[in-house]
Amino acid sequence: MKALRTFMMVVDKSNIFMGKLMVGVTLLACAVITFEVVMRYIFNMPTNWGHETMVLLFAIFYVAAGGYAHYYRAHVRVDVIYASVSQRSRAILDIITSVFFFIFMLTFLYTSWEFYWSSQTMQAGAEILGIPVPGERSFTDWGPAYYPVKFIMPFGGLLLTLQGVVWLIRDVYFVA
Repeated sequence: MKALRTFMMVVDKSNIFMGKLMVGVTLLACAVITFEVVMRYIFNMPTNWGHETMVLLFAIFYVAAGGYAHYYRAHVRVDVIYASVSQRSRAILDIITSVFFFIFMLTFLYTSWEFYWSSQTMQAGAEILGIPVPGERSFTDWGPAYYPVKFIMPFGGLLLTLQGVVWLIRDVYFVA
């Protein structure tokens, strides 16, 4: 029982940490896009990296904050039924609907890993000191690597799945 509580605490704390880290990523993305807008519309000197950096940072935020949102149960629900039933009935509904959650998450984890891995193993022609470096890169002049950002998809999906396991354990314990 102690190991289970430790597991649940580690998952909760990891998702809280990731959520707080994503606040910084969001602030950085806002700063980058503000800089880009000022350079583009006030000084008429757009950058070739600003928009792409902002898109990549918000992509990281979107995927990595899922577990944090699930920790607070902030995802969208159909409140017509959910809000009108007792706490125990809510837990039972959560247990029933967790089947669909885990089917979705297993599919997401599989496809996002394939998406990342194809990006990681792609030969895009990048070199460091004459040594070829694998990995997908942007086609812009700036050419940032995409595979580290794409790795966040399965990583964020894993954190969300683990948070779903924690809520399922809590719901089963509450109902029992």
